[in-house]
Amino acid sequence: MAASEPRHPYPFDRAVPTAIPPLYEELRETERVAAITMATGDPGFLVTRYEDVRFVLSDPRFSVRQDLPGAPRLTEMTFKSVMTTDPPVHTRLRRLLSRDFTARRIERMRPRLEEIAEGLLDDMEKKGAPADIVESLAVPFPITVICELLGVPMVDVSRFRGWADTMVSLTGYSMEDWTAARDSLENYLDELVVAKREDPGPDLLSALVATAAEDNELTDHDVRSLSLILLLAGYEPASNQLGSSVLTLLRFPDRLAELRRDPGLLPSAVEELMRYAPAGDGALFRVTLEDVTIGGTHIPANSAVLASTQAANWDPRRFDDPTGLRLDRPDNQHTALGHGIHFCLGAALARVELQVAIGALLRRFPNLALATDEAGLRWSSPGSMLSGFSEIPVTW
Repeated sequence: MAASEPRHPYPFDRAVPTAIPPLYEELRETERVAAITMATGDPGFLVTRYEDVRFVLSDPRFSVRQDLPGAPRLTEMTFKSVMTTDPPVHTRLRRLLSRDFTARRIERMRPRLEEIAEGLLDDMEKKGAPADIVESLAVPFPITVICELLGVPMVDVSRFRGWADTMVSLTGYSMEDWTAARDSLENYLDELVVAKREDPGPDLLSALVATAAEDNELTDHDVRSLSLILLLAGYEPASNQLGSSVLTLLRFPDRLAELRRDPGLLPSAVEELMRYAPAGDGALFRVTLEDVTIGGTHIPANSAVLASTQAANWDPRRFDDPTGLRLDRPDNQHTALGHGIHFCLGAALARVELQVAIGALLRRFPNLALATDEAGLRWSSPGSMLSGFSEIPVTW
């Protein structure tokens, strides 16, 4: 059985960043494997059911490499990183980082994260209402955390932010703009690697530079690519997830009141917010290394397959009342952080960041509310894989 025709143009239109594109829900029921055309003009296939998404993300016949000869591409705007390598290269690079992102080590960082969050909320309170949650908390909090972790000087954050915003776009920028942003960020990181070699500190980038000096298999290019992906992944997804999570709670006052009454719900609430309102489109790109069959549909080797984690997280086959926000949802094995060997390396950090930031915000501002009509909120970077709102005005 071949995938259905005609091909659907991807990425799909979304009314707002926190809402799943209606076409995802339609395809999940009518086209288990849907034929799509990606922004590059290349053909591909899309899976939207929970079972199929986890299968694609865990089966070794699906590669993350975007440089396979003749393979279709999601975007021409690509760069090599730990996220775009298969074993054994991926295994080696990921092992270098895994020890710094264990749940136990991240938990030890919680007091510092709380200090950062409280300082940002102090500034927000001093400036008075209305305040923009995006610029007051959702952007500066994860940027500060990841830059401190890596050892990136805070004076360089504004430059980094502009490059990062461009690099996560699928259709929002020209190829020339994207390439310029990539080159600028890579050049900056090359200079930072040199600086860390000459004057190391107690940060992750210094540790990677030291490892490279002792390990012939780890090159300066590896150090740069690892740092680049950590910066990108540690900023934009975390920022958009925090903003969408706060907005979602404000949209559901009963759930917000429930969380205020029982702060012990915060860990499970964070999982539910990631399932319900993920940061961006949530379709992960893979290429088939050989012929594969999914649900009776034959997918030839060297085909692009997109696995929609967002659609999977709203699949009624896996989640009871998937369109409802349930902060105490049991067995919430969502796919917002991926699945398989490429499961988000910073998952523990993302969870603690959300717990700390949301918990501090709710404690500090018991009467927090939107300061504008939700329909008037401005959406940032519609062409981005990680779109969110450019501002979320609140009062208290």
